[in-house]
Amino acid sequence: MLWHSSIARSIASGAYSRLALRATAAIAPCKATRFYSQHNSSSNNSSSNNNSSSNGTASNSPPTGTEPTDGASTASLAQEGVNHPPKEEMTPLAKHIRDSIKIQGPMSVAHFMRQVLVNPLSGYYMKGDVFGTEGDFITSPEVSQMFGELLGIWFLLQWHNIGKPSRVQIAELGPGRGTLMVDMLRAASRFKEFSKAISSVHLIEASPGLRLLQRENLCGIPLSEEQIGGGSREGITSAIRQDGLKISWHDVIDDLPDECSLIVAHEFFDALPIYKFEKTEEGWRELVVDLEEDPASPYHLRFVLAPGPTQASTAFADHPAYEHFKPGDRIEISPDSFRVAHEMAKHINKNSGSALIVDYGKDHIQGDTLRGIRKHTFTHVLTQPGKVDLSADVDFEYLKQATEDL
Repeated sequence: MLWHSSIARSIASGAYSRLALRATAAIAPCKATRFYSQHNSSSNNSSSNNNSSSNGTASNSPPTGTEPTDGASTASLAQEGVNHPPKEEMTPLAKHIRDSIKIQGPMSVAHFMRQVLVNPLSGYYMKGDVFGTEGDFITSPEVSQMFGELLGIWFLLQWHNIGKPSRVQIAELGPGRGTLMVDMLRAASRFKEFSKAISSVHLIEASPGLRLLQRENLCGIPLSEEQIGGGSREGITSAIRQDGLKISWHDVIDDLPDECSLIVAHEFFDALPIYKFEKTEEGWRELVVDLEEDPASPYHLRFVLAPGPTQASTAFADHPAYEHFKPGDRIEISPDSFRVAHEMAKHINKNSGSALIVDYGKDHIQGDTLRGIRKHTFTHVLTQPGKVDLSADVDFEYLKQATEDL
């Protein structure tokens, strides 16, 4: 039986999946910066999640061109003779970000997320394995192999629905350890006609460390072995499984070969960069990341509100769809998510196939869902860049809009 080996993978006590963490957040929201203490910063939609809470810190007078998002006066906290605890450890990436802000000014939340997650030198995902009980979070494939096996069966049905083409490639965006793909291929192997039609597997992965881990799990090649199938500065580019199936790695979905494709993106879109905006009496203003000089704050960075329109607020937030929001409301927009969804749809429109997106989110735009996770616990979004996972809920309606013309 296919399900004979589908025994739930054990999870050590005290470890939580992203799903459990999000459920916990609804009860005890993570410590996120309160952008405007003088506003009742309500959610933009009564059904939206609002995961912000006051962290009790205040901000110094900001550099020219920004205003602090905390309404408290710095003078009231930075009293003469008050002993403040030392600021937290400054990671190499935090130093890089601070230096960048000193030279170029406050950076967008989207750019901050890119630096934190995929900076080549010390980005969070570039260091390798961050999953499981010894990592920072657990995803569905790590809980039970039945999840991946069910997705394998779902794609078998999609293959039938598109006429059972003789060749079809399977692709995954953000494959983690490769666990989901291992389970999908195991399920597919029980259906000989479908298994024979699978021409290749393609993994969209930016992390060289995770590519090594994926190769080990999918192909049985030890992490220490020399690269197979060439290699590049990005790491491994291809390898062969024992069953003869070729596994290829790519940096972006645009590199996916032109062929009928079955594409899965599981907990991929929630890690794509977002821009954050707040509605003011003067219109939409972008929330950006700036230096935190307040000695009362343990952090090196803080959120501030741009005093006027920015390129991002003009390009993304000044849209008729957001005119009904009121001052104090916030929204998160992910142009990267729009682009990737569009590329997925364009690829399938051209080559045939099917795609499945599994993630956390809603069918409408939200505000303040950006969160940091470390060691299975929510943490401050701006703490220890490079050591904390960042994610935000997905706006599925936005992804649908990206595919409308296809």
